[in-house]
Amino acid sequence: MRFFKRVFAAVFVGVILFLVSNIIPLKNQLDQIQKSPTSAIADLPLPLLRKTEQPPSINSASLMNAESNIANQLPQNQTNPTFTPTATLVAFTPTPTSSSFEEFEPRPPADIVTCAEIWSVPEIPLNLPLVLEYPRSVEELYTEYNYYYLAAMLIQNKMVDASQCPYNGLQSATTANQCGVEVARPVIIEWQNQYDSKIFETGVNYGVPARLLKKIFAIESQFWPAIYIDILESGFGQLNDTGADALLLYSPYFYAQFCPLILHPRTCEQGYLGIPESGRALLRGALVRQVNATCADCPQGVNRQRALSSIPIFAEVVKANCSQINQIVRNTTSKKSGEVASYVDLWKFTMANYNAGPGCTARAIESAWKEEGELTWNIVSSYFTSKECQSAPFYVSDIFKD
Repeated sequence: MRFFKRVFAAVFVGVILFLVSNIIPLKNQLDQIQKSPTSAIADLPLPLLRKTEQPPSINSASLMNAESNIANQLPQNQTNPTFTPTATLVAFTPTPTSSSFEEFEPRPPADIVTCAEIWSVPEIPLNLPLVLEYPRSVEELYTEYNYYYLAAMLIQNKMVDASQCPYNGLQSATTANQCGVEVARPVIIEWQNQYDSKIFETGVNYGVPARLLKKIFAIESQFWPAIYIDILESGFGQLNDTGADALLLYSPYFYAQFCPLILHPRTCEQGYLGIPESGRALLRGALVRQVNATCADCPQGVNRQRALSSIPIFAEVVKANCSQINQIVRNTTSKKSGEVASYVDLWKFTMANYNAGPGCTARAIESAWKEEGELTWNIVSSYFTSKECQSAPFYVSDIFKD
């Protein structure tokens, strides 16, 4: 009997030691995860944070259910590793003619379809906001803005020595202080312009205004092509699950290039909506991961080639948002987008969609059409009223600000 008592006592002590050694460290990890980041200083904001969840009332399938002929008009061509679905990737060895997942860059379409053509805009006005004008040369993309988040990343990745500044030039982990920005300014200017040639080339090859593409990158990531805070968004344009869904849905040309890198070609032949949701989730997760250029082993902490290769992907994301707006407007009005809204306003709808997602944008457009019978930005912008949608008008204002 005494023997069993000793055994039970030993087991009891072992259980207590296990709990102490595992539960307390786990609690400490959770406490660290739950700490909120220090807020940025007000004069130059940090990269914009978008909602990663969209209202359930509108999804990719419902947006495609209007008129069957609309689908035929779609062009054939939004730190730590990012989130990846838990399902296992379908084993597939790319053919000798296909790119590997790591090296993937989409091929530009042979026939460029612009957003104006997607919307059936009868005529593009001559006097456009600067952000929508196509630059005549790469030099026109040159900028010299101070970016506090970018400065913090440059300091933390040892590209800038700000040791002479208070707190080594940092106000927080994601924000440089004024001294840090001043010390980093030459590198900030060089960094924000080092991708201009690729942005210009992409604008020409994909029919997307290059200034608009660069403005999106400036607002979303300050040209740091990794992850800001939300691990569900990554890259220059902070692509998330919703943006990936729009691209794979509205660009069959892109889908045909990307899907076989992740799923078996026979599966991909079913089309994006034809494969199970688990497969679509795999594609979306892989696409978000593809544009994340974080690289712990690379110089400067960034995989430069992956960053460059991601720029055409974001051009495709922008055009997919153009197509999604075209679908929403036609579903709402039963008319061509170019018949009920101006070219500039359609771009503003597109940027609101990029920021807030199709749920917010569809509700705003539907409400404006129902109540006012018109689709101008001044009217539609007043209908982004719910909490998850209220950032859209401010985002559009920032995009179109000279």
